This record gives sequence, structure tokens and C-alpha cells, in this order.
Amino acid sequence: MSYAFSCRAFAILWMILISPGLGAESIGPLPPVPSNPDNLPNEARMTLGRALFFDNRISATGTMNCASCHLPHQGWTVHTPISPANPGRVERRNSPTLLNVGYNKALIWDGRAWPLEKQAIGSTKNPIHKGQDIDKLMALFNGDPEMVKLFEAAYGSKPNAADYGKALAVFQRHFIVTGDSDFDRYMKGDKQAMSPAAVRGMTLFTGKAGCVACHSGPNLTDSDFHNIGLAANPMLADDVHQEILRFDAKRMEVPNWESINIDPGRFLVTKNAADLNKFKTPTLRNLQDTFPYMHDGRYRTLDEVIEYYNRGGDGAPGQDPRVRELKLSASEKGDLKAFLMALRGSLPDIRMQDWVRPVDVERGKALDGKTLFEGKGTCVNCHQRDGNGVPGTFPPLANNPRVTAGDGSYVARTIIYGREGRVEIHGKVFDAVMPPIGEQQGLSDEEIAAIASYVRNSWGNQADGVSPETVREQRQPRAQP
Repeated sequence: MSYAFSCRAFAILWMILISPGLGAESIGPLPPVPSNPDNLPNEARMTLGRALFFDNRISATGTMNCASCHLPHQGWTVHTPISPANPGRVERRNSPTLLNVGYNKALIWDGRAWPLEKQAIGSTKNPIHKGQDIDKLMALFNGDPEMVKLFEAAYGSKPNAADYGKALAVFQRHFIVTGDSDFDRYMKGDKQAMSPAAVRGMTLFTGKAGCVACHSGPNLTDSDFHNIGLAANPMLADDVHQEILRFDAKRMEVPNWESINIDPGRFLVTKNAADLNKFKTPTLRNLQDTFPYMHDGRYRTLDEVIEYYNRGGDGAPGQDPRVRELKLSASEKGDLKAFLMALRGSLPDIRMQDWVRPVDVERGKALDGKTLFEGKGTCVNCHQRDGNGVPGTFPPLANNPRVTAGDGSYVARTIIYGREGRVEIHGKVFDAVMPPIGEQQGLSDEEIAAIASYVRNSWGNQADGVSPETVREQRQPRAQP
């Protein structure tokens, strides 16, 4: 047995032994968010960062911004297993929440970008995310007097890529921060802030369950990468997702990328076989707001996640030995869940529609449903142009009985107010989550009617169109889902 192997085996054994001994002092409460001394926050920088975060121009198609995958009212993530993607592409992961991202020491599920200033630019250029040319974007901003004014106020310079990344970073780091949770108040001395069940759950968390081995520190993450033993996800087995897995592996210059058929995780970055299937430890704060769970969103409920760890994982190759059968009783699982629920702090106060920049529509095409669907309406981000949606994530619009039913009021109401919940279409179940596009994009009744009519008349639906009058009827408070 080699010396290196012996040391590694000893280290793993030692971590298993000491994990239950880590106390509550190793986790909270949250201190003030750390600052980047080269990018300190001020009002002008926060204003610019917020404007950029919600500006559709940062994507090549003009249909996506940062909030497309990090919706404020969905815990600064999205509630679908797989996130939206640049039109023409699909995603293969769930968007990590941006809540308390300023505390993290690693970003993205595989850690390919650090710090936030760099990640902001990388996401903008990434063809799976926004696919935007940074030079073209800066030229566009330099032609916008309002944007020039914002850049000059924030950084004393005209729009440029470096300050673009800085502004997005400073907004995320210093605005997207949660308030005190019951756990924080408990740790600060208010021993009535957590229920007895949550207190017992914290003892399990730091003891028998061993969660603290990876979910440590005030933000409940070690910012490290682990293989927790997840089995291959059948949602990614179709041709569409297999293609995007290989596309990303090729982009990351993975040897033999043609043979990739799973998400390799950290291996994409390091090319080290020991990092295969390792993903970043996520924060556990505000879990109620940030479902679904795991890097691929395979679990929608906390009960499913607790049960996964209780049974000792799936036993996939390379599973971390700390993921082991816990043998928690039903009451212990309830206590552990109570503690996890006590980690919820107040969300940043923001109304997305206050900051989404109105999208310019070419004169004469404002009421063309197809143009709106693929542009200002941003529908194409999730439903793509062929009406088939994305397997396992976004329901098809083609031959969809919900689309063709009735007078189109369902489609109109969904565009206005959004939808959230599981639906079954043609025998397949989807986590159907749609934000209130009508409100966020500032769509008029006429524009919503045009989009709804296009959807109902396309891809074999052959349904009647939707009138602006129908849309106005659905805007009444009684019509909200």
C-alpha cells in the first residue's frame, strides 16, 4: 500500500470520526457579507448592477437576462429541475440559488468560474446561457446614453467588460442577502427562536446525521466538491440532453468528450478522474424557496432529500464514504427537517417588474405573435421554436390539450400571472413553472393576445385565437391562479 493512499484513507476515516463532534458553533449565524476591496459597494454601483441583471440585451437573442435563471420570487433560482437556456440550446442542470452568494468560496456546480466578477462575464458569453459577444454588448451600451451615465457614475468610465462584471458582482454580493433566520436569532441568544423540534434537529445535523461534515460555516456549505453517490439521471438520457452534455465537455476541452453521457461535475474543470461526479456543496439556507434540489433538480421536496441521505445514497461509483446509512427514525427525520426549515431568512425586497428594461420591438411587428414569442415575450427561452418544449422540464405546446381547450383564457391567464405546479400531458409529468411574463416584460393586452393566438394556432394545435378582450377579462383579480 502506497504512502499517499494510506494518508488519503486515514484522512477520510478521520473526517468520518470527527464529523459528529462538530458543534453548532461551526455553522452560524451569518456575519456581514465579505467585500472585494477592489470592488467596494456604493449606491451607483448597486444601481448599475441591478440594471444589468435585468437587462435582456446581455443575451444574444435579447430574450434572456440573469433573472431568467435566477428569479427573485423563486428564491433567486428557478423551480424547474433543469433551468432555461439560450434559445437553440437546453440546460442540463438546475440554477444554483444566488441567495448569499457573496459568502461562497466557489461558484457554479463545478466551480469553473471565480470570483463573481469573472463568473458574470463567463455566463454572458457561455453559449448555453446567454451566448452574447461581450465586445458587441459594450458597443451597444456605449450607444445608450442612459447606460453610459450609469457606468460613469459607478466606475468613472464608459461601458467596458471589466466594469460590467464588477457591477453585476457587487449587486449579487451585497443585495442578494437574506435576513436573520430563526436559527440566526437562536444562535445570537434568543433560545425561543427555534422550536424544540428544530433544536433537536440541529443536534442531529451536527451529530448523528453528520450533515455538518460538508454543510459547515455560516452559509451551511464548505464550498468544496463531493460525490454524494447519485445514480445517473434518466431525465438526461434523451438525445437532446446527451448532445448538450457532450457540447459542454467539448467546450471544457475534456479528453474523449465524444463518450460523455453523464454530467461529469468537477471533472470538467480539473480533468482529474478523482473529481468525476463531484459537485459543489450548496447552501442550505432558505431551502423552502430554492427547490428543487441536487445539481440536476431531481428531488422536489426536502423529504425526498432527507430520505436519500437516510438510506445512504444511491451507491454510485466514487460515492463519498461519509454518505452512509443513517437509520433515522420518522421522528428524527421530522426534527431534522424542522431544523432545515428554521434556516429560512427574509428575502431581499425587490419587484422584478420595476427593473426589467422595456424591450424594443421593431415597428410594425409589435402584434406579430411569432415575433413576440421569440423576442419580447421570451417564451422561446423555455419552449423553443418547435413547440416540443424540453424533455422532462418544460411541457410541450404542440398538441397540448391545455393550450387548445376553451377560448384561450387559460393561455392568456398563464402569460399574465404565470403558473407553478406539476402537470401531466400525454402521460408525462412536468414540473411546470412559468413566471408572470406579461407583468415582467410589460406586455400589453394586445401583445399577450397575439402570443396566445400564435401558440394556439401553431404546431398542429389548430385552435381559435385569443382576443384582447379575453386578456382583459383574465386580468381581473378573481382570475388570478
